[in-house]
Amino acid sequence: MGFEAGSMNAEGEAVWIYGKWVQAPAQDRSERTFFRFLDAAEQLLAGRHWHEVSVQEIVRRAKASVGSFYNRFSDKTALLHCLDDRLGLECEVTIHHLMTELEACPALIVEMPGIVISLLIRLCTERRGVIRALDLAQKMSAADSFSGLGPRFDTALETLSAFMREHDEQFAAYSSSAIALAFREVFWLARENLLYENPDMNERALHKSLLHHFEASLKDKS
Repeated sequence: MGFEAGSMNAEGEAVWIYGKWVQAPAQDRSERTFFRFLDAAEQLLAGRHWHEVSVQEIVRRAKASVGSFYNRFSDKTALLHCLDDRLGLECEVTIHHLMTELEACPALIVEMPGIVISLLIRLCTERRGVIRALDLAQKMSAADSFSGLGPRFDTALETLSAFMREHDEQFAAYSSSAIALAFREVFWLARENLLYENPDMNERALHKSLLHHFEASLKDKS
């Protein structure tokens, strides 16, 4: 079973990351249906808020049945938790691929902040709907119920920051936690601008502003 471009254990086997919310499917067909529900919800969120999207609409978009939905999810919130986990995993995989590529071309490591900022802008643009839903759920739910992008996102940023310190002396003067926090602040600012305050902001101007904030944040933490 593939478990969709997912996490691997030490033996290189696919790991089902949604176990807290949904049992691992016993058949490939059931797995495909599960991911159709996630895709359908995200497609609907591209143009609407989470509270405006009903289970019935998700079911219709996924070309499945209401019974099939509730065989997998206890409610709509459980599906949102799975979207949270999936997005966190995708961020983790992207960052690890980036580090692999930079190991092959270390001269580009100095450009890492700008590269990561470009990725974060693209993330907030292309996944605007689900990020907005997760942001609202985080603000309205019990403490630690929603993480915003999942702990995988924070862990990947810490790993990336340690990589930068190890491979470029420019970043060795800062702690991994300081670099990771500067990246998180950049993500928060990108999210606020692109989702709420100025969604039509020129991407080049936003990139320049976020890069300046990253650099200033590091200096403040030195």
